[in-house]
Amino acid sequence: MTAYILRRLLSVPLTMIGVTLIVFCVIWSLGPDTLLSAYMTGGTGRAPNAAERIIKKYGLDEPAIIRYFIWISNTLRGDMGYSMAGRMDVSKAIRQMLPSSLELIFLSLIPIILIGSRLGLRAAMNPDGPVDSVFGFFSTVGWATPDFILGLLILTGGFVFFKWLPIGGLKPVMVKGWKDYTYSTLIDSILNGRVKVFLEQLLFLLEPVMTLFLVNSAYIYQISRAGALEVKHNDYIRTARSKGLSEREIMLKHVRKNALIPVLTAGGELFASMVAGVVFVETIFARTGIGSLIADAALMFDVLTLSGCVLVISILMITANLLVDIAYSLVNPKVTLWKEIPG
Repeated sequence: MTAYILRRLLSVPLTMIGVTLIVFCVIWSLGPDTLLSAYMTGGTGRAPNAAERIIKKYGLDEPAIIRYFIWISNTLRGDMGYSMAGRMDVSKAIRQMLPSSLELIFLSLIPIILIGSRLGLRAAMNPDGPVDSVFGFFSTVGWATPDFILGLLILTGGFVFFKWLPIGGLKPVMVKGWKDYTYSTLIDSILNGRVKVFLEQLLFLLEPVMTLFLVNSAYIYQISRAGALEVKHNDYIRTARSKGLSEREIMLKHVRKNALIPVLTAGGELFASMVAGVVFVETIFARTGIGSLIADAALMFDVLTLSGCVLVISILMITANLLVDIAYSLVNPKVTLWKEIPG
């Protein structure tokens, strides 16, 4: 297990380098003239001799390999250019908007895993029964429905049936004495001691969380159900059943732990799905976050913002997959990264 974790940790830098190379190639494929125009947006383009200084700073007239290292150096210092979509530096826009999206993702992730896996185990207790049929139908509908369609339905339903449900996001900048510590309204409301702001933000998050939950919990339901059904056919389950244990006791004591391992391995795919869903959900519900920033940047062809967002999201996904692999190795010590070749 230790060797597996070390191998996964060693593979992270190589993956990071691969991601940066892909992002760099996409950026520089646009040509130096387009990039010069992009870098000259904001206040930098109005300075005297701005074009010459930008060409030198970003190495626009240098060979590709030198441009790559200059770009990496600037990126590590947080200099990714100016974001037309965010009306500020790209790094600052990402730093301010990413926490809002992460709080939406994590608040959705908790019920997705807890409820989705629970329903999957419940359905596996009596496969093809009434409960399994009902849950299976709704999970199929939920998984097949795109995020933006479901979001629009929930948005419309929230206005028609629950007129008190708000959309958008709470902007507490006008609150007296408010300080942005993390740019996450939920966390900052706790740090500022504002319980009312915390509760209001939860209300704003209700519909977006519901949208992500309904789509992604269907996937977790299918994974946990399939895992439970596979475990139920093992010999030790038949032995437990022969000892007179009830189906509920078997599910809780013997099946649940092993059936949830596939749910853990699906964490990377789930995170990727939710990141993609955030783009639509934040746009539909008028929330400020990394998803809405990507949508605005795409409409404005803001290549610097798009490349910065892709780079940050890629790093988050690499980190998430690494944590999932490490957690999987802890719950299943038999896992290995590759088969050892006998000497």
